[in-house]
Amino acid sequence: MKYDHIFVLSPGRSGSKTFAEACKYLANYTAAHESRGGKIGEDRFNFPTSHIEADNRLTWFLGSMAERFDDKNVLYVHLSRDFNQTVDSFVHRLRNSDYRSSIIRAFAHGILMKPGDWTPEEEVELCRLYVQTIHSNINEFVKNRPHQLVQLGDGGTSFNSFIDSISPEGDIDRVKSTWLEVHNAR
Repeated sequence: MKYDHIFVLSPGRSGSKTFAEACKYLANYTAAHESRGGKIGEDRFNFPTSHIEADNRLTWFLGSMAERFDDKNVLYVHLSRDFNQTVDSFVHRLRNSDYRSSIIRAFAHGILMKPGDWTPEEEVELCRLYVQTIHSNINEFVKNRPHQLVQLGDGGTSFNSFIDSISPEGDIDRVKSTWLEVHNAR
């Protein structure tokens, strides 16, 4: 089936950049990673038709997504990676990145409202909480909406099933092989 919009939801650190890179070889969809970041209001959700958007921050806008897209031809992809690998990647990001827009920093100090530093043990626990919370939010959101689970690290099985289900056109072999490459590693 051909979709008007495909939204890839994840906590981040789960292959969303790789997902978008692979889908760029589809001829009948455009694909991007965090293409509307920094936009507000209607502009934040002004995605073109026949588009695949991979953006972990969409998980903070699920109510707005429902309002805008529930009556549309939309597929949601719940992108997942091994839980502990995802947590470890976020711990590394929290400890080693000064990136101002880091979602894990926003969660650690804004959402959880900790103005000071976390202990190393607390950092691991807050990253676990973040990943668990986002997956829980996604699971609840997609429960009654068209969706598929794609698992990073299953050798391409779930990604290939996703691709085969969206009436793909273009260099499908390149799409599938690009998914197996690493993009946006630590």
